[in-house]
Amino acid sequence: MATIAKVGKKGEVVLKKPERDIAGIKPGDKVIIIGRPGEIIIRKIPSLEELLRKPPKIKLTIEELKKLREEVRKEIEERLLK
Repeated sequence: MATIAKVGKKGEVVLKKPERDIAGIKPGDKVIIIGRPGEIIIRKIPSLEELLRKPPKIKLTIEELKKLREEVRKEIEERLLK
């Protein structure tokens, strides 16, 4: 979806409701603004609650998780002993 917006005197641009809805942006949400030559990209920064509600992208068995935890523990021990 694309719409035309006007830049105000102070440089502000108001996002229309359809664009906010598509991006999932609500009042009070934080966004990151990426400036590139000739364009500006606005991306929503998900809140901690939103991140915790999402299912993990990696599926691990209990055994794989235990092995990974042990590897991380050993690496931390090694770094602390140096």
